[in-house]
Amino acid sequence: MEEDEYKSTYNELAAVRCVFEKALSNSQGNRQVKCSLSQHFCLADREGYSCKNAQASIQCKIFLEQLRENSRFVLKLHEVNGPLPHNMEIRVQVGGLKGLAKLLDINEHKIKVDEPVTIGNINQIISAVKKQYGAASNLPYNKIIQSVVQFQGRQRRQR
Repeated sequence: MEEDEYKSTYNELAAVRCVFEKALSNSQGNRQVKCSLSQHFCLADREGYSCKNAQASIQCKIFLEQLRENSRFVLKLHEVNGPLPHNMEIRVQVGGLKGLAKLLDINEHKIKVDEPVTIGNINQIISAVKKQYGAASNLPYNKIIQSVVQFQGRQRRQR
């Protein structure tokens, strides 16, 4: 499949693209991150996610943009213009969602740094945050960013 054909078909399947696609795809084999509004699809040898609700997708996008902007110092970046490089994007998405879960105390217990946190429903977390804090700019990012700092993605394999 040619890359142009792939992108065209991908855009048809994901009319409303899930902005947390990397977090959903990169859950280290045990799917630590899930969302009730995500629609999983496979295309050629790749996988992707679309969102079933355009309004929820906008909420997620606003939060993710704020999260990227507030993660600049941690990631040693001067500015953020759109998606980050792959590993940084995963770190921001998964770490940020874990930070929100800790902030909302959804997991009902103190979460240790090395303990895997399961994000059962991104939409539920984002909605709860919006209800509690209002706008995404009102969130205490200094607390959320701690989870971005602590998040360690998959380690490189030794060759």
